[in-house]
Amino acid sequence: MGAWQGRRALIISAAPCENLNYIKDILKKYPDMVIICADGGAKYAQKLNIKPDVIVADFDSSDNIIPCDEVIKLTPEKDDTDTQHAALLAIQRGCKELILVCATGGRIDHMLSNLLLCEQVHEIGGHLSVVDEQNTVMLHAGGQMKFARSELKKYISVIPLDEKLQGVTMKGLKYPLENAVLTRKKIISVSNEPISDYISIEILSGKALIILADDKS
Repeated sequence: MGAWQGRRALIISAAPCENLNYIKDILKKYPDMVIICADGGAKYAQKLNIKPDVIVADFDSSDNIIPCDEVIKLTPEKDDTDTQHAALLAIQRGCKELILVCATGGRIDHMLSNLLLCEQVHEIGGHLSVVDEQNTVMLHAGGQMKFARSELKKYISVIPLDEKLQGVTMKGLKYPLENAVLTRKKIISVSNEPISDYISIEILSGKALIILADDKS
């Protein structure tokens, strides 16, 4: 655990991903990241010319092992996905901040399980952001979250995970809310826009996904 303690982890999954430039930007911003590849994600590490610390795989989407420090071989008959296993491994070895990439294209079942992994990671003491070329997704677990304008994209959406979100207050946005109730059955909190230097989203009860998004250029 010692070598990973307190470091960020970049988890590279195996979903279709044509443009890897956003990952290069992440690596520039956090040069000391632990690199974990989930199975076929190793092909993206190879394209990026980076050596993973660990490859976690049952090798159902790749049979090619690239140079790395450690390989953890899983059985295909298991309860969690390779990506889930990689995230839990990062937490167990001391990483608290995780960034998951190459995780939103292709199969919808994998994409949804990757987004919901934000909640699972939170419950064991970490924070996961799912990032692709257009989007950043994270969990709002209640309380108040604040963002500087520089951290945001064109749009910000709040997607309830629980049936109801109680006491929702959103400030600094084009469409503000004050002590509102949001429901999963009728979502009205999509495609809001920041208009201030700082915005805040407070939820007194309930969990949601926060999605920062840009239009595709």
